[in-house]
Amino acid sequence: VVNAPITKFLYLKHLTILISERTFSPPYNYFSLVYFFDASPSLETFFLDVRHCSSYPSKVPHEDVKHESVFGASSHLGELPEQQHNCLKIVEIIGFSSAKSLVELTCCIVKNAVSLECLTLDTLRISGEANKTCWPISNDELKEASRAVVAIRMYIEHRVAPTSKLTVLEPCTRCHSR
Repeated sequence: VVNAPITKFLYLKHLTILISERTFSPPYNYFSLVYFFDASPSLETFFLDVRHCSSYPSKVPHEDVKHESVFGASSHLGELPEQQHNCLKIVEIIGFSSAKSLVELTCCIVKNAVSLECLTLDTLRISGEANKTCWPISNDELKEASRAVVAIRMYIEHRVAPTSKLTVLEPCTRCHSR
């Protein structure tokens, strides 16, 4: 805990955060990103890219990156702060996984973003060019993408307001069938 003044980004409307494999030692707590929503009352769009294996050259193998899964022993989600976000309309998370802190962050966004229009959860963006085959992925990555889809169905989908559009991008069944 650091005793520092709280920074506010009063006029910030669009925020993109890229978390690379270098951030994952020890595993990153995605839920800590809630701070940006509280500090940015004018935020309208939020893009979070947590891909860290297939798209970028990596010094840390994907298998070495361990996050507590929402399906783990303590699968109860943490308490979500009550802080309405009146301007947040578009949220996209690329590389969505079953990491408990990422599911908690997404649930918090869905609960508090009262103006949310579009939520896109991309479990594994691996498509190549149009009408071509997807890039190769490991079986572990494919399994995690499938677990991410289950986590979305169990913990997030039913919380999304009927006025919001939820888009879940799953692995391509043409190229990555089990």
